[in-house]
Amino acid sequence: MEQALNRLIISFFIVFSLGLGSSIAKESSNGENLFNKNCIDCHLNPELKAPSPDSLRMMSKQSIIQSMESGIMKMQSAGLSQSEISAIAEYLQPVDSSKKTNGFCVGEPSLKIGPIWNTWGNSPDQKRFQEESVSRINIENISNLEMKWVFGIPETGRIRSQPSVAGGLLFFGSQSGLVYAIDAESGCIWWTYKAKAEVRNAIAIDLDESNLPIDIYFGDFEGRVYRLDAISGKEKWIKKPNEHPLTTITGSITIYENEIFIPLSSVEIVTAINKDYECCTFRGGIVAMNKFTGETNWKYHTVNEPIETGFNDADTKKWGPSGVPVWSSPTIDKKRGRIYFGTGQNYSAPATNMSDSIIAIDLNTGKKVWSFQSDDDDIWNGSCVRDRINCDFDIGANFDFGASPVLISDESKGDLIIAGQKSGMLYAIDPDKGNTIWKKRIGKGGEHGGVHWSLSSDGKKIFVPVGDIGNHPKAIGDSRSGVYAYDPFSGDELWSYDAVINCIDETFECYSGFSAAISSTNDVVFAGNLNGILYAISTKNGEPVWEFNTRKEFQSINLIPANGGTIDATGPVISEKMIYINSGYGGYGKLPGNALIAFEIID
Repeated sequence: MEQALNRLIISFFIVFSLGLGSSIAKESSNGENLFNKNCIDCHLNPELKAPSPDSLRMMSKQSIIQSMESGIMKMQSAGLSQSEISAIAEYLQPVDSSKKTNGFCVGEPSLKIGPIWNTWGNSPDQKRFQEESVSRINIENISNLEMKWVFGIPETGRIRSQPSVAGGLLFFGSQSGLVYAIDAESGCIWWTYKAKAEVRNAIAIDLDESNLPIDIYFGDFEGRVYRLDAISGKEKWIKKPNEHPLTTITGSITIYENEIFIPLSSVEIVTAINKDYECCTFRGGIVAMNKFTGETNWKYHTVNEPIETGFNDADTKKWGPSGVPVWSSPTIDKKRGRIYFGTGQNYSAPATNMSDSIIAIDLNTGKKVWSFQSDDDDIWNGSCVRDRINCDFDIGANFDFGASPVLISDESKGDLIIAGQKSGMLYAIDPDKGNTIWKKRIGKGGEHGGVHWSLSSDGKKIFVPVGDIGNHPKAIGDSRSGVYAYDPFSGDELWSYDAVINCIDETFECYSGFSAAISSTNDVVFAGNLNGILYAISTKNGEPVWEFNTRKEFQSINLIPANGGTIDATGPVISEKMIYINSGYGGYGKLPGNALIAFEIID
């Protein structure tokens, strides 16, 4: 799984893990002592990407308790008594931080035909591109782009759910599990829905013939899939498409015709830290479900059923193969009737032939057509940066394909799949047979890329964000943090924007890398930096034409204290004359925040 989903999950897993391990002390009911004795090491360990104590304090006491007692951290907190869990939560959040929700709209939502940005990539081919016929933002008026409002997300230190837009509504999830439908122009709230766990993927919108929203779909951090009425927020069904108890859904759902396609990932990489856990048994994959009923049509796993492989040094059974998660949104090839997706690493030995791969499967049957593997022998789990009790193998690079493959089509040149990897490699792949057409090193690779969360394309150029920061032991070459444009058919570099380093401290206020997803129009690429600055870059020559520093406090329209921080994971959402961006990503030393910022072209 990606180092970012790995350790991202480690981050989030431990974010909620405020009590890793079964040997948690029971003799003290003092929350600070309990936290310092049993939790602080993980939350100060950059290898684990865990949220800092300051980031944890942005969560509500109720959210912390729920995650430990009945949520994703239940297994990890089994050694804590109820009073100890309460004491830790009380220490981190001594007051009830949950506030009455403000900023509701008046009346009922009135849908209007207008701009759409649907789910992660805004199209089945995952280009993250907004057509000129939709977006009014161009190189001539970009200087008139101004902040319009900020929506403060309560009870969180990070924002992981990228907004989706349709019918004049903006849909997104949150760390607390609240799902919002707000007015895309004014930011007032039409409805909220409380999911059973964090919602960190982009909302997928099912549209009618007029491109107005009917239903929305999303997954939660505990592996559930939801279908809600888009207008009222009324729940239609909840399903669990995978039986493994540590399944999570980080990647966004893709809708195609009467099916939804769900990527399967897991938090098992964190559970592997526990010496008494039988590591590892999760299998990544894709599930196709009927969008109306929620019934499973087929399920494809990226690794075979695990078998017992021995015992660890604590005399706990070991299992393998395992892992190979899918933590990005699947790509649809309508012409060939296929679905493409990238994978992460194995969690336990033996290594298998579909880790760190791009895989093509048949849309109708779920059968594999081909697979392309960039790196073999990539095995990693959370134990590898702890006591290695469940890491008795050569530690892999953890160079996942976390960005969705982009399908490029040209009438004269044909079709290509472009895939970017955390290793710093960019690949062009034949969609018919899975052969490599060309490959190019575009960065040294590392924890945040190379390519981490996305590519973007206007069909003629491929835009590539590179987040080369830090010192990964298996990185190759020099750092090339920046945004770059390549010819998708030749692999030639067309232009480069090298990230500007404004200070030299090794903090995320100074780091200048593009780990987050990016988005583009005909004229402009929008890219958020790890240091919190949002850039607009010319698609013609790579020159920056606009920027905005989100790393500050804001007055929010819903009266929730709001501040920006690191921009990571999610990318800019481009509407007609508006742009939406999430700012704040607590964990791994990054800058926490809870601001959803809306910008508008002022005529």
